[in-house]
Amino acid sequence: MKNNNEKIDKIDFEDLALEVIDMLGVALYFAGVKPHNIEKAIDIYLQELDKPDEETSYGQKEIIKVIEGLKTKYKTLFRDDRISSKNPA
Repeated sequence: MKNNNEKIDKIDFEDLALEVIDMLGVALYFAGVKPHNIEKAIDIYLQELDKPDEETSYGQKEIIKVIEGLKTKYKTLFRDDRISSKNPA
């Protein structure tokens, strides 16, 4: 029985991971990433996550900081019509 539960847990974890990646794609789209660059932006985002210290907390503020960093480092991935969240509307 344990083997079946492990399979179910693994499937649930994989499904959840795919949903999180999809939500990241949506967040990047609303941050201004061009639709055809979303997959590339996700890959770069994940690479950027590997850079900070593993003991650093990771929450909404850190996610926003990484996306803002992408806007600075990889401007060509983003549409020109987006206003940075640092600039008042």
